[in-house]
Amino acid sequence: MKPHWSSTKITLGILIALLHFQAGCMLLGGGGEPKKGDQQILFTEGEKAMEAKDYAQAIHHFQTFADQYPKSRQYTWALQRLGESYEGLLIFYYKKKIEAGKTEPEARRAFLEKYGHYNCWTQTPDELQYNREQYKLILEKHPKSDIADEAAYRMIVWEKDYKGNPEGALREIAELEKVLSQYPDTSLKPEILYKTARRCRTLYEIYAFSPKAGVRNAEKAEQYRAKTKYAYQLCLDASDKSDYGQKAWAEIESLEQGTRIYIMQ
Repeated sequence: MKPHWSSTKITLGILIALLHFQAGCMLLGGGGEPKKGDQQILFTEGEKAMEAKDYAQAIHHFQTFADQYPKSRQYTWALQRLGESYEGLLIFYYKKKIEAGKTEPEARRAFLEKYGHYNCWTQTPDELQYNREQYKLILEKHPKSDIADEAAYRMIVWEKDYKGNPEGALREIAELEKVLSQYPDTSLKPEILYKTARRCRTLYEIYAFSPKAGVRNAEKAEQYRAKTKYAYQLCLDASDKSDYGQKAWAEIESLEQGTRIYIMQ
């Protein structure tokens, strides 16, 4: 004879099956709030990949985090690290290849063949650039984020070559000062002050020693020499014995000794 199942046993079996199904959904991330532990693991793995210079893997982790946890407190941090990972990829597999001897067209072609699918590169006649999309998103959508200062700093476009003219350094100083004005308590202050000092020093040399008679200006040279010393001193005051403070101290001495950093003797 076939065994006879009571309605009680059938109901119990259905209940157990439902419990198993719900547990499986939770493990797969379906329904409910995402587990904090899962978020942290994903973010930590992304940072580990960055430290190991495995930028493609870091991009995967941070993009997954941004897609899955847009309401997380670490969301803007994930966007920032995602942007930094794109920059790292560009430096490591494009710019360093050129420094090692590859021609720019060769390096560009090889890079785009492998990483062009990310669709975040801007092509100019001279070079490839990261389009800074993640930093823009932070500043446009989350301007009060505690990572907004880093995003604003990363938005600065650095001159590839001043070509002996003051305009590029002047623009960079203005943008550095703007970031410091908007975020006076930023942890990047020593770095910003140091880079400001370096550009003031470059301007001092351009105005003092330029081979172009129309560029030389003794009054501006003295003005930017004074600004250089002031910015270095501010860096020392803000750095609390950081690497930038040590660099600033050494460069104040070299400035006093007449050493140049841009227009060579």
